[in-house]
Amino acid sequence: MIEYQEARRIAGILAAVGEPTRMLILHQLTQSSQYVGQLSEQLGIPMVNMSHHLGVMRQAGLVEDSKQGRRVLYTVNPEIFSSQGPQDSLGVLDLGHVRLILNAPSANGDSESPKGKTEDQPAQPRRTAKSIPREEKKNRNKRLSGSEHLQNRVAMLNWVFRAC
Repeated sequence: MIEYQEARRIAGILAAVGEPTRMLILHQLTQSSQYVGQLSEQLGIPMVNMSHHLGVMRQAGLVEDSKQGRRVLYTVNPEIFSSQGPQDSLGVLDLGHVRLILNAPSANGDSESPKGKTEDQPAQPRRTAKSIPREEKKNRNKRLSGSEHLQNRVAMLNWVFRAC
């Protein structure tokens, strides 16, 4: 049986991974260590938001940071991440009693890139709070059931959860 403290540690890491932007960040970091600015530019989100997400991931023990002058380089924690996973995967997060396998993007190109951008389409301009219609704001803030919430999170990067 799993100890309470171990279950709590694993739950903290899963909570950090369970947010779509953080899944995208993790996907980028499995490929190489990157600076905050690089990640921000690649994913198309403001640097202040990127810093927040990386801070949450760092506190959970998912990533490590190292200062290089004024810049901060982020890496997936090598104590829990291994790039040696099943074929066609980017790697495995081994949390002890739980393993997360990060699948590589499919070869047929049916997966969408972050923020809806594709290689052929230009990036859509960011919408400000004032430019979003009121009804869309209401729908955006609608609470999902637990299973809908989980399905949305898992589908973002095609994660496969496997218990040890």
